[in-house]
Amino acid sequence: MSIPKEPRQLMVNLMYLVLTCMLALNVSAEVLQAFFSMDKSLGESNRLVEGSNQQLVQAIGDQAAAYAQFQPYKEKAAQAQAISTEFYDYVDKMREALLAEAGGPGPDGLPLRKADKDIPTRLFLNEGGGERLQKKVEETREKLLLLVDEPAARNELSERIPLKINELPKDTDKKSWAQFTFQQMPVAAVLPTLTKFQNDAKVAETAILNHFASKMNITVKPDKFAPVIAADKSYVIRGEEFKGEIFLAAYSSTADNITVSVDGKPLPVRDGKAVFVANPNTVGTKEHEMSIRLTNPLTGEAEVYRKQFSYEVGDRSVTVSADQMNVMYIGVENPVTVVAAGIPSGQMKVSADGVTLKPNGNGKFIATPQRIGKATVTVSGGGLKPTSFEYRVKRIPDPVMMMSRYKGGRISVGEFIAQTGIYPLLEGFDFNAKCDVQGFNVVRVRKGDAVEAMNRTGRFGTEARRLIDDAKRGDIFYFEKIRVKCPGDEIPRDMGGMMFTLI
Repeated sequence: MSIPKEPRQLMVNLMYLVLTCMLALNVSAEVLQAFFSMDKSLGESNRLVEGSNQQLVQAIGDQAAAYAQFQPYKEKAAQAQAISTEFYDYVDKMREALLAEAGGPGPDGLPLRKADKDIPTRLFLNEGGGERLQKKVEETREKLLLLVDEPAARNELSERIPLKINELPKDTDKKSWAQFTFQQMPVAAVLPTLTKFQNDAKVAETAILNHFASKMNITVKPDKFAPVIAADKSYVIRGEEFKGEIFLAAYSSTADNITVSVDGKPLPVRDGKAVFVANPNTVGTKEHEMSIRLTNPLTGEAEVYRKQFSYEVGDRSVTVSADQMNVMYIGVENPVTVVAAGIPSGQMKVSADGVTLKPNGNGKFIATPQRIGKATVTVSGGGLKPTSFEYRVKRIPDPVMMMSRYKGGRISVGEFIAQTGIYPLLEGFDFNAKCDVQGFNVVRVRKGDAVEAMNRTGRFGTEARRLIDDAKRGDIFYFEKIRVKCPGDEIPRDMGGMMFTLI
């Protein structure tokens, strides 16, 4: 029989071996009680893992509700939960049948025939229950792994999830896994065996759900509604057309449950957006009030959101604005739009200092800063005197270190072992940028003793993986000296550390 790679699985196997040997020595009462204690402990672990899985499924569902591109992960998460639950219920029926055959609970809460060895032999060997369980384990394992599309990720998870049938020892005289596992085993020893398989299924579900969660970079779901007007430009020349799109940001794709009006006049809504058109013929500030009425698809209740908006009508002028922020960031492409009202595009000249500008069509540019500090964009031509605009150039803000959905704190042993590494998350950063972990130290503290391992990337290497796999309830894990390099960085940043307490 191959040695299990999961420390928890190894621990359970060793407990079985010790308790079975004790049974052979006729230490019956104490050993039987030990088996039931282990069964109870596994049951508690099942409840903890199930609670964690429910939170993961909820988080995945919330993100899918806010961002349509994550809908496939929500569906796969539901499938993983259904597969695990179906297996759990299947094994539960086996437990119920075994307990019923053993006479039900006695005065001490344990089955009346807890030491009986003939009942498991008959149910799981003679009547084929063990063979059916083996087939069910293999089928459930395959179904869970098939939910993962990427072959590399599927192979990695295949090595990590504990739900499997171990090979028989080479020196055994048993002809099948069912015979090796159940023949002449007392009722007390079979119950934790079944509970262990239920636990394995829940931990396998955790690993699958964590894989889906790692694919979903957005972790915050909008819970407020804000009216928005997106105009082509906020400053127009007298006689030109002003055009803007009005939409409710959180429900931009649900046009059937909103109505829009400006200054009391209704506007047609298509694809969740209403188009407001005005043709001002005088100079000055034009103010309007938009009103959006939303019917909540869950409660059927209607809510009204109002907001004032304005635009300026003037003569020849020029404006330069960063499309996404008031600053530019080194290491990423910064979209910049130059609007020169009243100036023909062929006569407009744009130059820059401290930043490289690449034309991107229709008055848009991609700005690539050369150094941290300041950058200047100058616009001239068409009778306009050179006008300069100064911007601050900053480095990308520090990311937040994450492990799955956690920044630190309390985490279950099963979920902790299922992780593959840590990663930096750029919270609230609107640019397409990715930071990489250059290395960290992981320290496990157990009963005052500390063991440390170095890691060179965000994924757990061999030494770090060994510490993670050996995690036990009560352990404290520190991730220290985390070094991260973001685009534009010349040297890695020191991100401090994270701490997890295992429960």
